[in-house]
Amino acid sequence: VYRINWLKVRARRDRWKEEVSLVRHEMLWTCLSFEYHKDIWEKRALQSTEPGKEAYAKKQMGLWNDFAKKARLMFQGKQVDCI
Repeated sequence: VYRINWLKVRARRDRWKEEVSLVRHEMLWTCLSFEYHKDIWEKRALQSTEPGKEAYAKKQMGLWNDFAKKARLMFQGKQVDCI
């Protein structure tokens, strides 16, 4: 009986370790994704020839930059390194 419980507990511990690892990676991927989208809109703003398109691209760039900043603040101290 004790051996079965020990095996169940060990399996549960292993699942939690895997889950923690996945969540940490997801936090990093989220930061990188927001930075990527910000960079894309920044390039579009620089390449734009029309004022309206440039303004829209800058607005989107600011939006994705805010997302990245908020993600870095929320994930700060959670053992993940965001760029």
